[in-house]
Amino acid sequence: MFWPTQAFNVYGHDPVGIGLRGLPIGFAILAGAFIVLWLMTALKGQLRLLMIVSSVLMTAGCGAMSISNPYNMNQMWGILVLAGLGIGGIVVPASIAATIVCPDDLIATVAALTLAIRVVGGSVGYAVYYNVFISKFVPAATYYVGGAMLVKLNITDTALIKEAIELTGASLLENLKEIPGIHGHPLAYELVVGAGRLAYAEAYKWVYYVSIAFGGISILAACFLGDIGKYMDDHTAVVIH
Repeated sequence: MFWPTQAFNVYGHDPVGIGLRGLPIGFAILAGAFIVLWLMTALKGQLRLLMIVSSVLMTAGCGAMSISNPYNMNQMWGILVLAGLGIGGIVVPASIAATIVCPDDLIATVAALTLAIRVVGGSVGYAVYYNVFISKFVPAATYYVGGAMLVKLNITDTALIKEAIELTGASLLENLKEIPGIHGHPLAYELVVGAGRLAYAEAYKWVYYVSIAFGGISILAACFLGDIGKYMDDHTAVVIH
Protein backbone atom coordinates (compact mmCIF):
# COMPACT_ATOMS: atom_id res chain seq x y z
CA MET A 1 0.00 0.00 0.00
CA PHE A 2 2.80 2.43 0.88
CA TRP A 3 5.57 0.97 -1.26
CA PRO A 4 4.96 3.08 -4.42
CA THR A 5 5.48 6.31 -2.47
CA GLN A 6 8.32 4.78 -0.49
CA ALA A 7 10.10 3.75 -3.68
CA PHE A 8 9.91 7.41 -4.70
CA ASN A 9 10.64 9.17 -1.42
CA VAL A 10 13.35 6.91 0.00
CA TYR A 11 15.16 5.55 -3.05
CA GLY A 12 15.11 8.43 -5.51
CA HIS A 13 12.97 10.19 -8.09
CA ASP A 14 14.27 8.64 -11.29
CA PRO A 15 11.09 7.59 -13.20
CA VAL A 16 12.64 4.41 -14.61
CA GLY A 17 14.01 3.42 -11.22
CA ILE A 18 10.65 3.98 -9.57
CA GLY A 19 8.97 1.76 -12.15
CA LEU A 20 11.53 -1.00 -11.74
CA ARG A 21 11.23 -0.90 -7.96
CA GLY A 22 7.48 -1.41 -8.29
CA LEU A 23 7.74 -4.51 -10.48
CA PRO A 24 8.72 -7.18 -7.89
CA ILE A 25 5.74 -6.72 -5.61
CA GLY A 26 3.31 -6.43 -8.54
CA PHE A 27 4.45 -9.62 -10.23
CA ALA A 28 4.74 -11.39 -6.87
CA ILE A 29 1.10 -10.58 -6.04
CA LEU A 30 0.07 -12.01 -9.41
CA ALA A 31 2.21 -15.11 -8.85
CA GLY A 32 0.93 -15.57 -5.30
CA ALA A 33 -2.68 -15.50 -6.46
CA PHE A 34 -1.97 -17.99 -9.25
CA ILE A 35 -0.03 -20.39 -7.02
CA VAL A 36 -2.61 -20.44 -4.22
CA LEU A 37 -5.53 -20.84 -6.63
CA TRP A 38 -3.72 -23.76 -8.27
CA LEU A 39 -2.96 -25.29 -4.87
CA MET A 40 -6.58 -24.83 -3.85
CA THR A 41 -7.48 -27.26 -6.63
CA ALA A 42 -4.48 -29.56 -6.16
CA LEU A 43 -5.04 -29.86 -2.40
CA LYS A 44 -8.79 -30.26 -2.81
CA GLY A 45 -9.89 -27.16 -0.95
CA GLN A 46 -7.53 -27.06 2.03
CA LEU A 47 -8.26 -23.38 2.47
CA ARG A 48 -7.14 -23.14 6.10
CA LEU A 49 -3.59 -24.29 5.34
CA LEU A 50 -3.26 -22.03 2.30
CA MET A 51 -4.56 -18.94 4.09
CA ILE A 52 -2.33 -19.52 7.12
CA VAL A 53 0.78 -19.89 4.94
CA SER A 54 -0.16 -16.84 2.85
CA SER A 55 -0.85 -14.76 5.96
CA VAL A 56 2.49 -15.75 7.46
CA LEU A 57 4.31 -14.82 4.24
CA MET A 58 2.49 -11.50 4.07
CA THR A 59 3.18 -10.66 7.72
CA ALA A 60 6.83 -11.67 7.53
CA GLY A 61 7.42 -9.86 4.25
CA CYS A 62 5.65 -6.63 5.22
CA GLY A 63 7.28 -6.64 8.64
CA ALA A 64 10.71 -7.14 7.09
CA MET A 65 10.15 -4.08 4.90
CA SER A 66 10.79 -2.03 8.03
CA ILE A 67 14.54 -2.43 7.40
CA SER A 68 14.27 -0.17 4.36
CA ASN A 69 16.71 2.72 4.13
CA PRO A 70 18.16 4.73 1.21
CA TYR A 71 21.19 2.43 0.94
CA ASN A 72 19.80 -1.12 0.96
CA MET A 73 17.62 -1.52 -2.12
CA ASN A 74 19.48 -4.73 -2.98
CA GLN A 75 18.12 -6.30 0.21
CA MET A 76 14.59 -5.16 -0.55
CA TRP A 77 14.05 -7.11 -3.78
CA GLY A 78 13.61 -10.47 -2.05
CA ILE A 79 11.54 -8.97 0.76
CA LEU A 80 9.18 -7.38 -1.77
CA VAL A 81 8.71 -10.73 -3.49
CA LEU A 82 8.01 -12.46 -0.17
CA ALA A 83 5.43 -9.85 0.82
CA GLY A 84 3.83 -9.90 -2.62
CA LEU A 85 3.45 -13.68 -2.65
CA GLY A 86 1.64 -13.51 0.69
CA ILE A 87 -0.63 -10.64 -0.36
CA GLY A 88 -1.52 -12.32 -3.66
CA GLY A 89 -2.19 -15.59 -1.86
CA ILE A 90 -4.86 -13.90 0.24
CA VAL A 91 -6.59 -11.22 -1.82
CA VAL A 92 -7.85 -13.17 -4.84
CA PRO A 93 -8.16 -16.73 -3.44
CA ALA A 94 -10.23 -15.55 -0.47
CA SER A 95 -12.75 -13.95 -2.84
CA ILE A 96 -12.86 -17.05 -5.03
CA ALA A 97 -13.37 -19.29 -2.00
CA ALA A 98 -16.29 -17.14 -0.87
CA THR A 99 -18.03 -17.54 -4.23
CA ILE A 100 -17.42 -21.31 -4.16
CA VAL A 101 -19.09 -21.91 -0.80
CA CYS A 102 -22.05 -19.53 -1.22
CA PRO A 103 -25.42 -20.61 -2.67
CA ASP A 104 -25.60 -20.33 -6.45
CA ASP A 105 -28.22 -17.58 -6.39
CA LEU A 106 -26.01 -15.40 -4.16
CA ILE A 107 -22.77 -15.54 -6.16
CA ALA A 108 -23.11 -12.00 -7.51
CA THR A 109 -24.04 -10.65 -4.07
CA VAL A 110 -21.13 -12.37 -2.37
CA ALA A 111 -18.71 -11.23 -5.08
CA ALA A 112 -19.88 -7.65 -4.57
CA LEU A 113 -19.57 -7.99 -0.79
CA THR A 114 -15.99 -9.25 -1.03
CA LEU A 115 -15.09 -6.24 -3.15
CA ALA A 116 -16.86 -3.86 -0.77
CA ILE A 117 -15.15 -5.39 2.26
CA ARG A 118 -11.80 -5.07 0.51
CA VAL A 119 -12.40 -1.38 -0.24
CA VAL A 120 -13.65 -0.55 3.26
CA GLY A 121 -10.84 -2.54 4.87
CA GLY A 122 -8.29 -0.84 2.66
CA SER A 123 -9.67 2.57 3.58
CA VAL A 124 -9.53 1.82 7.31
CA GLY A 125 -6.05 0.34 7.01
CA TYR A 126 -4.77 3.28 5.00
CA ALA A 127 -6.20 5.75 7.51
CA VAL A 128 -4.44 3.94 10.36
CA TYR A 129 -1.17 3.60 8.49
CA TYR A 130 -1.16 7.21 7.28
CA ASN A 131 -1.77 8.59 10.75
CA VAL A 132 1.08 6.47 12.10
CA PHE A 133 3.28 7.59 9.22
CA ILE A 134 2.61 11.31 9.56
CA SER A 135 3.00 11.22 13.35
CA LYS A 136 6.50 9.79 12.88
CA PHE A 137 7.51 11.76 9.79
CA VAL A 138 7.14 15.25 11.26
CA PRO A 139 9.60 14.74 14.14
CA ALA A 140 11.93 12.71 11.91
CA ALA A 141 11.98 15.44 9.25
CA THR A 142 12.56 18.06 11.92
CA TYR A 143 15.51 16.06 13.23
CA TYR A 144 17.13 15.07 9.93
CA VAL A 145 16.27 17.95 7.59
CA GLY A 146 16.30 20.65 10.24
CA GLY A 147 19.46 19.24 11.77
CA ALA A 148 21.26 19.10 8.42
CA MET A 149 20.35 22.69 7.60
CA LEU A 150 21.25 24.00 11.04
CA VAL A 151 24.45 22.06 11.69
CA LYS A 152 25.86 21.40 8.22
CA LEU A 153 24.63 24.44 6.28
CA ASN A 154 24.49 26.93 9.15
CA ILE A 155 20.97 28.01 8.19
CA THR A 156 19.40 29.34 11.39
CA ASP A 157 16.24 30.95 10.00
CA THR A 158 13.41 28.78 11.35
CA ALA A 159 11.09 29.93 8.56
CA LEU A 160 13.50 28.56 5.94
CA ILE A 161 13.92 25.31 7.85
CA LYS A 162 10.14 24.95 8.14
CA GLU A 163 9.75 25.61 4.42
CA ALA A 164 12.33 22.93 3.59
CA ILE A 165 10.56 20.41 5.81
CA GLU A 166 7.19 21.21 4.21
CA LEU A 167 8.62 20.90 0.70
CA THR A 168 10.22 17.58 1.63
CA GLY A 169 6.91 16.34 3.03
CA ALA A 170 5.14 17.34 -0.20
CA SER A 171 7.93 15.76 -2.30
CA LEU A 172 8.49 19.10 -4.07
CA LEU A 173 12.23 18.69 -3.99
CA GLU A 174 13.02 20.93 -6.95
CA ASN A 175 11.62 23.86 -4.97
CA LEU A 176 14.30 23.30 -2.33
CA LYS A 177 16.79 24.80 -4.77
CA GLU A 178 15.13 28.20 -4.35
CA ILE A 179 15.71 28.38 -0.59
CA PRO A 180 18.46 30.83 0.43
CA GLY A 181 21.50 28.90 1.55
CA ILE A 182 20.63 26.03 -0.78
CA HIS A 183 20.11 28.02 -3.98
CA GLY A 184 23.14 27.73 -6.22
CA HIS A 185 24.78 25.07 -4.05
CA PRO A 186 24.24 21.56 -5.51
CA LEU A 187 25.99 19.86 -2.60
CA ALA A 188 23.73 21.63 -0.10
CA TYR A 189 20.71 20.52 -2.11
CA GLU A 190 21.88 16.90 -2.13
CA LEU A 191 22.52 17.08 1.60
CA VAL A 192 18.97 18.23 2.36
CA VAL A 193 17.44 15.70 -0.05
CA GLY A 194 19.47 12.91 1.57
CA ALA A 195 18.31 14.02 5.00
CA GLY A 196 14.73 13.93 3.76
CA ARG A 197 15.17 10.36 2.55
CA LEU A 198 16.42 9.33 5.97
CA ALA A 199 13.39 11.00 7.56
CA TYR A 200 11.04 9.13 5.24
CA ALA A 201 12.78 5.82 5.95
CA GLU A 202 12.45 6.44 9.68
CA ALA A 203 8.71 7.12 9.35
CA TYR A 204 7.85 4.31 6.92
CA LYS A 205 9.27 1.61 9.18
CA TRP A 206 6.58 2.32 11.79
CA VAL A 207 3.91 1.60 9.21
CA TYR A 208 5.37 -1.87 8.74
CA TYR A 209 5.60 -2.41 12.48
CA VAL A 210 1.86 -1.75 12.70
CA SER A 211 1.24 -4.09 9.76
CA ILE A 212 2.61 -6.94 11.87
CA ALA A 213 -0.34 -6.52 14.25
CA PHE A 214 -2.83 -6.68 11.38
CA GLY A 215 -0.96 -9.67 9.96
CA GLY A 216 -1.14 -11.45 13.30
CA ILE A 217 -4.91 -10.97 13.33
CA SER A 218 -5.15 -12.40 9.81
CA ILE A 219 -3.11 -15.47 10.82
CA LEU A 220 -5.37 -16.02 13.82
CA ALA A 221 -8.51 -15.62 11.70
CA ALA A 222 -7.17 -18.05 9.10
CA CYS A 223 -6.84 -20.73 11.79
CA PHE A 224 -10.63 -20.80 12.12
CA LEU A 225 -11.37 -21.28 8.43
CA GLY A 226 -12.84 -24.55 7.27
CA ASP A 227 -11.80 -26.53 4.23
CA ILE A 228 -13.99 -26.17 1.15
CA GLY A 229 -13.28 -29.45 -0.63
CA LYS A 230 -16.88 -30.65 -0.37
CA TYR A 231 -18.07 -27.56 -2.24
CA MET A 232 -15.62 -28.01 -5.11
CA ASP A 233 -17.60 -30.17 -7.51
CA ASP A 234 -18.41 -30.01 -11.21
CA HIS A 235 -21.85 -28.47 -10.96
CA THR A 236 -22.61 -25.37 -13.01
CA ALA A 237 -24.40 -22.52 -11.28
CA VAL A 238 -25.90 -21.03 -14.45
CA VAL A 239 -26.33 -22.71 -17.82
CA ILE A 240 -26.58 -20.27 -20.70
CA HIS A 241 -28.07 -21.70 -23.90
